[in-house]
Amino acid sequence: MSSFKTSDDAYKSLKTNFENRIGDSIQTGSVIDTYNKVIADECSEMYQYIEDSKNPYLFTRIYGDSLDNLSYWTQLTREDGESDEHFKYRLKDWVLSSEASNTTAIENSLLLTKISSNIQYVPYTHGSGTGTCYVIPKHYDEENIRESLEEAEKLLKDVISPSLYVEYIVPAMRGVKLNCFLSTSGDANTIKENIITSLQNHINSIEPGKYLNVGDLLKLGLNENGVEYFNIIDIYIDEEKLTDIRLIQELETKLLFDEIIWSGTNE
Repeated sequence: MSSFKTSDDAYKSLKTNFENRIGDSIQTGSVIDTYNKVIADECSEMYQYIEDSKNPYLFTRIYGDSLDNLSYWTQLTREDGESDEHFKYRLKDWVLSSEASNTTAIENSLLLTKISSNIQYVPYTHGSGTGTCYVIPKHYDEENIRESLEEAEKLLKDVISPSLYVEYIVPAMRGVKLNCFLSTSGDANTIKENIITSLQNHINSIEPGKYLNVGDLLKLGLNENGVEYFNIIDIYIDEEKLTDIRLIQELETKLLFDEIIWSGTNE
């Protein structure tokens, strides 16, 4: 049974004990009655503090070093520079994360990528007891691909059981070529380089399940300083013209910026 007392509980207890000791009643509103109410309020705060300390699983009330101390019981440690909010997200699933080969444990481990751009796990891709990790490197060069695959295997090493078969796949590249019309009031070459950088970073960072939106690309071009007019005439994916205003980033392939073919007053 809980020992927690509200302010009203503490006040009634103080009043009863005091009256029993003096053999007389306390008049409501008297000095001693007011004193008992003040003490009751303080006692209630003390009981609340004790009750909170008995419930370390209340993550919303724990921050900083206290959060790190709590993680001792879950066998998780904070990553360098990891925020309280991100660390709490991993801690809240600590029961599931302690069970080998469940999807929650695997997905939590894959939040800690440093070399890869994104790693997504899909269970049951080849039936029961199997799964596939789609590993997207930050760069599609041989070294980064190898390091990204090694990172994925290392992250899952301690959270999958020997009986689970995991396939690691680097999605095939799909080149994105754009035909753009540009009119500028400044240095056309510099503006073009800035637009290329913005569009390349955006396209290459689209995660699986998200969309390549023509509208997002238009905004990036129009927001560049010195641009008077910018429009995307055509988009080609692996030399095939895109006929819709958006395209989903699939798991099995990776959209990567190829080039921009320019036209307009500053071509």
